[in-house]
Amino acid sequence: MESPSEEAAAESFSQVVFLDIPHSYPLSTHVTCYYTLASAYQPDPRDWVGIFKVGWSSTKDYHTFVWVEHSLDVVGQESVTRQAVFKDYYLPKDEIEFYQFCYVDNAGQVRGASTPFCFKRPVEQSMESSPDDDLLVITTQEQVEQSVREKAELQKELDQMREENEALKRALQEDQQNVANLKGQNEQKEKEKTQLVQELDQVTEQNRNLTSTLEQQQQEMNNLKDEILVQKTKQMEMQQQLSAAERKNQIDGSSLSEEKYNRALQKINQLQEDRVKLRATIDDQVDEINKLNSKLRELDRELLITRDSIHLVQVDLQSCEKEKEKVSAELQMLTRNLDEVKREKQALCRRLSQQEPSQDSPDEDLKVQYRTVVSQLHDAQAKLAAEKDESKKAKKQAEMLENQVQHIKKQMDTVVTSWEQEQRKSSKYELQLREAHEAIAEKDSIIEDSEQTLRFLRHEKEELVRQKQNLASDIEGLRKAYAELQAASPADATSTNPEQTQTPEQSENLYENIGSGAEAEEELLVCRHCQESFPSITRNELEQHEQSHRMCPFCAMICDNMEQSVFEDHVYSHEL
Repeated sequence: MESPSEEAAAESFSQVVFLDIPHSYPLSTHVTCYYTLASAYQPDPRDWVGIFKVGWSSTKDYHTFVWVEHSLDVVGQESVTRQAVFKDYYLPKDEIEFYQFCYVDNAGQVRGASTPFCFKRPVEQSMESSPDDDLLVITTQEQVEQSVREKAELQKELDQMREENEALKRALQEDQQNVANLKGQNEQKEKEKTQLVQELDQVTEQNRNLTSTLEQQQQEMNNLKDEILVQKTKQMEMQQQLSAAERKNQIDGSSLSEEKYNRALQKINQLQEDRVKLRATIDDQVDEINKLNSKLRELDRELLITRDSIHLVQVDLQSCEKEKEKVSAELQMLTRNLDEVKREKQALCRRLSQQEPSQDSPDEDLKVQYRTVVSQLHDAQAKLAAEKDESKKAKKQAEMLENQVQHIKKQMDTVVTSWEQEQRKSSKYELQLREAHEAIAEKDSIIEDSEQTLRFLRHEKEELVRQKQNLASDIEGLRKAYAELQAASPADATSTNPEQTQTPEQSENLYENIGSGAEAEEELLVCRHCQESFPSITRNELEQHEQSHRMCPFCAMICDNMEQSVFEDHVYSHEL
């Protein structure tokens, strides 16, 4: 009993039936097979009929195939006979193996198979004459003229083949010349690529140098920031000392303030010199970065030019491929024409052998012509073989050019990646330059603040000098008045009103009142920073107390309980 799979296979194979399959088909001729479809089967335009070697195991084992003819039949109607035509060029050339037709649907399933058949050469008549054969072959003038006409046609075909061979040779020479031009262009592109690589190495080295210089400048900026912070602390101390000196100048003069002012002025000059040097270095760095940007733009342009040239090379390669395909198609046509010429030559040989017994003098001429035709055919075959070799060489050269183009593409990708890295580095350098400019601006603001404080100190110094001069003039006036009073006569002193004269007791009470006023003033001494009053200290002690406070120069905040690092961070936060 058959299995379900075998029954399904038999049912699918019976849907297409091949008709009148002979035992053998002649070689080098078109083959037409006829088949019918079952009424329940609907064909598809993607169905095909193939020739398979007997013993095949898969639908991929076909030797050749053709698509089925498009039909407008509908399922349920009576089936009609269809045909599939196979060209002689694609048919098998052996006479030993057996083959069969198979109908395969669009899903790859076999719907029908034919009986086996083979390919045989047609039986040719023997051209050798037996010595016992006394037959006399008579040819007419018409047959001779027909043979001459056939010979002329063959000669014409040979001339056409020669012309085609010359045209093919010229086309191949042009292809070779194009390949040589492409090779020269590739060598030029290789030179340009090496130049680009050298320029990229130079740019990389310049970027390294620029990176090192920027790192040094960053270190210098950090050092400058530290110096600025130290100078700020010193400036705070100087302001405290100047405030103390301001109060002492009312008594002792302005000698100490002048010295501190000169020191502050020297520091400000030094800061300005540092600022000028830093600006000069930054200008140099900006010039280097501008040069680097110009080089990067030139690299961009060269990359675009190289990409355009690669695109042109690819277009040339595609055109070469198309011309190569045309040449291969023409070579196939020539091979088919040669096969036809061979068959015609065999037919001519048979005719000549038949005309041999009857004609003597024309026979010699025909033999000579036959030999010339045969030699010309051999020459054409040799030329075709040479053309095939040249086409193979051109194909190899095209493949080599394509590999070179791929190699150039890879190298261009590496160049593009390195260029992108250099661009990122340049952006990083620009960011560092912006930070340096910001630091310079901060330093300029610090210098402006210090100059403003110096102007304020100078103004206070001038005020103190004027006050000192006024005090000196007042003291001088008091001295003069005192001398005049002493020089006055005792009579004037006694002639005064008794009521205006003061007793010693009253004068002592006046001094006591003045002393009590001074004591009241001493009791009202208050620290101007912490607002704390000290009833029993002198003004010098109060100044020492005020100087002992650690004050922020920006917000006047008392920072006595802060550590030194916290105090510096607080002062630095005002600059940000």
